[in-house]
Amino acid sequence: MIRQTAVKPLDRQKKIMEGLQRNNDKYKNNPYAKEFGISLSGTMTKLTGRILDPPSIEYRDNGKDKNIVNINKTNPGKWFQDKNTYLNGADVSNWAVLDMAQLNDGQYKEVVQGFVTVGKENGIKFGGVDKVMKVRVSMKDLDEALATIEDHLVRIGHHFQAAGSKLDFVLIIFAFKAGSLYDKIKHLGDMKLNISTQCCLKANLYKGGNLSKQVVANVCMKINSKLGGINHVLSKGCRPNILKRPVMIMGADVSHPAPECRSFKPSIAAVVASVEPKAVNYEVQVRIQDMGLESNEEVIKDMKDVTRNLLLKFFEKNNGRKPEKIVMFRDGCSEGQFLTVLAKELMAMREACMELEEGYQPPITYVVVQKRHHTRFFPSDTNKYRNGNALAGTVVDQGINHPTEGDFYLLSHEGIQGTSRPCHYQVLWDDNNMTADELEVLAYYLCHLYSRCSRSVSYPTPTYYAHLVADRARKHHNELAQFDCGSSSGYSAGSGKMTESERRKIKEIVERGVEKPMYFV
Repeated sequence: MIRQTAVKPLDRQKKIMEGLQRNNDKYKNNPYAKEFGISLSGTMTKLTGRILDPPSIEYRDNGKDKNIVNINKTNPGKWFQDKNTYLNGADVSNWAVLDMAQLNDGQYKEVVQGFVTVGKENGIKFGGVDKVMKVRVSMKDLDEALATIEDHLVRIGHHFQAAGSKLDFVLIIFAFKAGSLYDKIKHLGDMKLNISTQCCLKANLYKGGNLSKQVVANVCMKINSKLGGINHVLSKGCRPNILKRPVMIMGADVSHPAPECRSFKPSIAAVVASVEPKAVNYEVQVRIQDMGLESNEEVIKDMKDVTRNLLLKFFEKNNGRKPEKIVMFRDGCSEGQFLTVLAKELMAMREACMELEEGYQPPITYVVVQKRHHTRFFPSDTNKYRNGNALAGTVVDQGINHPTEGDFYLLSHEGIQGTSRPCHYQVLWDDNNMTADELEVLAYYLCHLYSRCSRSVSYPTPTYYAHLVADRARKHHNELAQFDCGSSSGYSAGSGKMTESERRKIKEIVERGVEKPMYFV
């Protein structure tokens, strides 16, 4: 679908200009427009932008001094790991393969060996073929697969328990995409059985007929993060100054149900916060908000308790040190709600700090990140990719910005398909007195810490993670409430008939969260 609907930058520019021309022709001959002296420019606004230097990425130091990867300034937005290994690789001694794609013996051995080999190259120690437990299940009858999946996962867990070892994770290979089965597996693994699971499609593993090493390497990045490893970090030489002192980087997002489900599905708020100086690992808080029933209210109601819990986790992980500063990147907030969100959430964060210790008032910077707008940049010089998109790191902070409020547009990713959409950052509050440059660099550098890929993503990692957490919490809620839906906004006729005590119980379970950190990656 994306391939069909994506419009290349030059084609989009042409379409916009044609539309503008048509409108202008109407206005030229309009007597009212003439009377009031209204005329429209027939060209696009010319702006002066800057291109921020990309950071350098650090991997594990193997003593050869080649663990720092410098991103090419003429082609930013991605880097190659080459022969570097993850900064902190996980140890996967005991794992299982749940084969739902009917792999033959040769393919099964090839997949396991592929993960062992690629894992070793990247710094994950996978147990060999003899250490892996294999379970075969058919996906032909999806209802049967849904009914028996829990028994299979429990059996895998018991197998390792009986041997006196701890199960590290289960690799599940699907024959085809099955949303309902995926949701059920994630719910069982995250909430019920506390097992790390990684699902992948047979068709993706066997791209072009042979086992794809690239796909296996991509899956390994997710596995390493889920098991508490660290894939890559910003190198010490280019780390923004704010990260050199104890600071908590937060991300928040609110996910709303589809309009037709508003009467029985809640809004879900997710907040994540970094707990270490590299800003790579995040702790999570989820809240279920029943205000989705009337309208999609954007404010996170329980922000005080959420911030308090995250501060306590930071305190615990850093041997009793509190963050000296807090930076919040808030997603999904429209302009009309800025003042409400700022008044309620910022005050709640302040109260949480004061409650922990009298006089504890760390300076807070509160930034809203927006992607739902119609601003596009078309480079007029050679600073662009081959497809015509602006380079990652392009920042525009004058010309089309608010005259008094601090805001800027930052394009932080390489647009592979269609026309790149820049992110609009609006600084609602800044106690840290950060300069425009410091904030732009921090936002851009945070886009390089997304653990799923060796690319810079379109908006800061904490905000991206908050979105993933809210999405996963929606799946957990659907499973617990038995909403009959394959999608996050699915609809089921009988699902609105929950009693108040059932609602409360589900809310409690979802908000209790998942024991494993970074489970949402």
